[in-house]
Parts: sequence; structure tokens; C-alpha cells
Amino acid sequence: MRRTRITEAVAGFVLSILVLYSPNILAQGLFGTISGVVSDSSGAVVPGATVRITNVNTNVAVTLTTNSAGVYVATSLNPGVYNVITLEVDANPKINLTLQVGQVSEKVEVTTESAPLLQTQQSDLGQTVNERELEQLPTSGGTGRNVYSLLSLAPGVSQQTGCDGCGNYGNVRISGSRPRNDDYTLDGSTITAPVFGGAAVSPSVDSIQEFRIEQNSMSAEYGKAGGAILIVVSKSGTNTFHGSAYEYNRNQKLDARNFFENPIQRKNPFDYNEFGGSIGGPIIKSKLFFFTDYQGIRSHGSAASNGNLVPNAAFRSGDLSALCASGFDASGVCKDRDTSGNVIHQVYFPGTTTPVPDNNVANTGQMSAISQKLLAVWPTSATPAGIGKDGLTLSSPSNTSLNRFDPRIDFNLSQSDHLFGMFHSQRGRFFDYICTELATEPPGAQAAPRQARSESAVFRIACPAFPTRPVEQSAVPRE
Repeated sequence: MRRTRITEAVAGFVLSILVLYSPNILAQGLFGTISGVVSDSSGAVVPGATVRITNVNTNVAVTLTTNSAGVYVATSLNPGVYNVITLEVDANPKINLTLQVGQVSEKVEVTTESAPLLQTQQSDLGQTVNERELEQLPTSGGTGRNVYSLLSLAPGVSQQTGCDGCGNYGNVRISGSRPRNDDYTLDGSTITAPVFGGAAVSPSVDSIQEFRIEQNSMSAEYGKAGGAILIVVSKSGTNTFHGSAYEYNRNQKLDARNFFENPIQRKNPFDYNEFGGSIGGPIIKSKLFFFTDYQGIRSHGSAASNGNLVPNAAFRSGDLSALCASGFDASGVCKDRDTSGNVIHQVYFPGTTTPVPDNNVANTGQMSAISQKLLAVWPTSATPAGIGKDGLTLSSPSNTSLNRFDPRIDFNLSQSDHLFGMFHSQRGRFFDYICTELATEPPGAQAAPRQARSESAVFRIACPAFPTRPVEQSAVPRE
């Protein structure tokens, strides 16, 4: 067969990148790679053929030349839509192209409709949640819509509800791993919180392009995590301006009444507002892009707090005789004894071994005037909850103010050199009350306002010589 010399071959690809990059120490999983073999109609490889891969949204193109084996490899590709295939974060698909014989000066265009679903380049197991799913799936959390509330959608992930102080979005366990063994990364920067694990920074849902859970058989580049790896990648600007605005509201008029609230009284006040917006676009077409967003949360109200304990009427009056189950002898000493025969449950005068007759302090004339004034303002209840105690349900007020800000800049220095910088900031102020056992501590003891600040920053250059190494990278979570 006579072979015709092909002077130029341009491969056009349609690539949708699902960006859930795998976390690693140097964040190699932030970018994607496309590779393949160019051959002619007879099956012979075509060395020296030109392959052009173009990002549809930014018009940034990468031009490659196949080697002597007809192989091309495009590395350090940002997640996005390309003229080629669907590419996920940290994915490495292989796209083989076949060229038909044409004229010497003819341009041959090859279009691949879809990439193969079978992953043959990597052995990792995981699940990706893309931008469309993030926008349409309901997300919620104590501090607003949260991308990490979708973790339980992946197989092998369990979340414990009502986990007080777990600090890991419901004590997340992935494939049986301990929460603190998992690693969370954001734009290539590790944001794993100390002690309990989880993410120290929670970017707004509108700022996230994709996230991925790597559960098993990860690449050797991920050496930090002993369990799963959770990869989040933020959005970048494109050649067209895009923006969004939103407002979410909940209040006591729309919510059902709490089961523990008094049905006779009006519902506890509650008002929750989550608002914000995003905007992104070109600063210099096909060269310099920006994206930023803002999310604000303002919440105030009160909630029913049941199980609080207060002294009953007898204890308030100074009659503590209920402490003694066996009664008192003629001298007023409690008959209760321990296994060694010692007197127990007996009240004594302070600093002495003299028993208070019948455990009734009121009859001694030594009731503290200060304690009587405190008891006058102490909450009361008519629900017995044990010896000398009544159960009380309180309305505990709270107030939350939280602000999130996620700017990002992308600069394409050349077709092979890319620079980007991002800064994720989260600052909040939380105010509530501590409801303790009121039999021993002041009622509704006010807690000091709590402030939280978490930040993460990354600055990185990707170039052919060092396609996956960040020049500078830092994560600064503060609580």
C-alpha cells in the first residue's frame, strides 16, 4: 500500500472534566492528563503528527507533536470542557486516533464522540460529584449548605447523625477507616483539621467545580492519608462572564413546632438567612481569568433544651431528708449504711462532724440569705426527675454570623505554562448559652461568644518540566 505523507493532523476533542482531584502532599492530583496514539487508516502509527487540545471555556490550547511511536501526552490540564473527551480530576484517559488518507495539504479532523468508560490507565477507586450534581442535590449543615454533606452518597461511606463535638461532619467513616486517617485537600492544599479530622475550611457550594472521594488503590503519589482522600477543586473563570445570586430562608412561621416545646405557648423564634453570589470571567480573553464568590449566613433564634435539672420544692426550702432512704433514728441521724457499716447520705454542719437533724437545714436557722435570694430567681418545674430534682425544658437562644470568601485567579503564561492562585477564607462569630444541670450551677449560664477563622491559600505554577509540583503552597486553618 502506498502511504501518503500527512503534514498536519489536528485532533479535536470534546472533554468534560469532572474535577475531584485526589489529594496528596504536593497536590499532584489537581490536574488531568490526556494521552493517546495517532495512527493512519492502515493501523500504522503516525510520528510527527500535530495534535491540538483546546479548552472550550477559556480557548486555551495545547499543541503537541506525536513521538516516533505516534504517542502524544498532554499533562497539567485544568479541569474543564475540552475538544476531546470527558476527563475527571486526576484522570489519565487514553484516546487513540485513526487518521484517514488525505491529500498532502489536506487537514484531517478527527472527532471522538465519547471517551471509553473503562478506566485502563489507573487502578484507583472512587466517586466524583460534578458541578451539575452540586447545584441540584440538596445540601445542608449547621453552618449552611456544605459540599461535605454529600459524602454519604458514595458507596462505603457512613455518617453518624447527632454526633456532638465530632468535628468531622457526622463522624464520617469511609470504607471502615478512622476519620482522622482521611485527608482533605482544597485546590491542592491540605486542609485536614487536627485531632478529629475533617476539613478545617468549608468553601461555599457555589465556588466548587467538583469534588472526589478516593477510597482505594490510590496512586503512590498519595502518601499522607492512611484512609480515604477527599479532593475539592474550586471554579475558575472562563472567556464568558457568568454569575449567580441566591437567598435561602427558614423561619419559625414555616417550620413545624419542636416536639419538646410547650404547645400552648408560641413557637420559639427562629430566622435563618443564607445569601450570596458569584461572578467569574475574563480579564484578558484566553489569557487571564478571575472567579470569586461570597456567602453570608445570619441566624438567630432559640431552641428547646430539655433534660435540665432544678431543685424541687423540698430542696429549695432546705429539707434534704429525701436523701436518706431508710429514715432517721431518734437523734436525727440517717439509718443508711454502706457495706462497712458507715453512715451515708447524712448532711453535716459545715466544717464539723455534727449531723444536721433529719437532714433538714431549714430547722437549724442557718439558711444562707444569699442562697435564698438566688433561689428566688432560680427556674422551677413540676416534673419529678429524681431525688430532690425536677426536670425543666428551657428555650436556649443562639446567634450565628458567618462569612465566606473564595477568590481565584488563573493566568496562562503560554500554552504549556499555567499559573493560578486562590484564597479561601471563612470567618464567623457564634453566640449561645450553656444549659447545665441547674441544681448545681446558675441557670442558663451564658457562654462567651465564640469566634472561628479558617483560611487556605495556594499559589502554583505548572510547566512541562515540573507538571505537578507547586511552587508555593500553604494552608492556614485557624479556629
